[in-house]
Amino acid sequence: MSRQVLGKTFVILGALAMIINLSFFKQMEWYDIVRWISYALFGIGFLLIPTYSKSKSNDL
Repeated sequence: MSRQVLGKTFVILGALAMIINLSFFKQMEWYDIVRWISYALFGIGFLLIPTYSKSKSNDL
């Protein structure tokens, strides 16, 4: 599994965890724990997705 696929997976899991946390855990003791885990997954995933690549030269 490449870093980019792993990063995209973490971002999606983090976003889903944020949505589920806000929907279901707002009144429970798990709210803060799930919130920090989802933020961490989202942030780490965002950092793992490479945004810049080396440009290819067109030398003939």
